[in-house]
Amino acid sequence: MAHLTLLLPLVGLAVFWLLPLPLAIPAYLAILLVSVTVYVLALRVMRRAVQTGAEGMAHRVGVVIDGDGTRGRVEVEGEIWNAVAAEPLRKGERIEVVGLAGQLTLRVRRIDAEPDE
Repeated sequence: MAHLTLLLPLVGLAVFWLLPLPLAIPAYLAILLVSVTVYVLALRVMRRAVQTGAEGMAHRVGVVIDGDGTRGRVEVEGEIWNAVAAEPLRKGERIEVVGLAGQLTLRVRRIDAEPDE
């Protein structure tokens, strides 16, 4: 179906056979305007950053729920995940997701505490 949308200006040429020229030109321009709008919107969507899957989890911030050394559980955007880190995880620490370590385990790193102003 999406490929048919790309052919809309070509299919729209049929208006020149069906309508008199004074009516065909505005009709074709309307078809062309709709096509260009669809193309621009499609290009915008294709250039958006990935928001799902492993790539979508990267750089999300969460909180450690419980930790046992370098393994623990974290809450990221309301979801609880198993996590593994290079440094020990402590309850209440803020973390950033750096990737996936398996299907349901996040690789995380601690976010250093912000200095008081």
